[in-house]
Amino acid sequence: MIRPAVAFGIAVLTLTGASGCSGGSGGQESSAESEQKSAAGSSAGLDDARDARKDVEISECAYADKKGVTAKVSATNASASSTFNYDVTVKLTAPDGKPLTDQKASFLLVRPGRMDTADVAAPYTAKGGASAGGAKCEVATVARSTG
Repeated sequence: MIRPAVAFGIAVLTLTGASGCSGGSGGQESSAESEQKSAAGSSAGLDDARDARKDVEISECAYADKKGVTAKVSATNASASSTFNYDVTVKLTAPDGKPLTDQKASFLLVRPGRMDTADVAAPYTAKGGASAGGAKCEVATVARSTG
């Protein structure tokens, strides 16, 4: 009788190990491992957003009487193999510090290693005698998707 019990005990241990209940070797993950992977995925999403923001820059920002506040925006695809679309929101501020309407620029199908540019503008008329310099332009948001 002892032999069948021992044989049965070994079979139970073997089956228990194969079922994945032991945390690491069975292919199933514990809730702590699942939470770690979920957190890593969330931070990967944040990293993607930060990387997309690195692809976009404003090279010129100025106020002109007839155009208002203008900005030249560029998106550079640093990928070696993926084509991307970029949706960019630019926050424009008048020389007197007044926030103007945010402007959007879309860059479609920017191929690997290539750059695309766009101009955005917000209407603004300076008051008589006001300084024409000091306009501010900044990238507010960037959304990048595969094209």
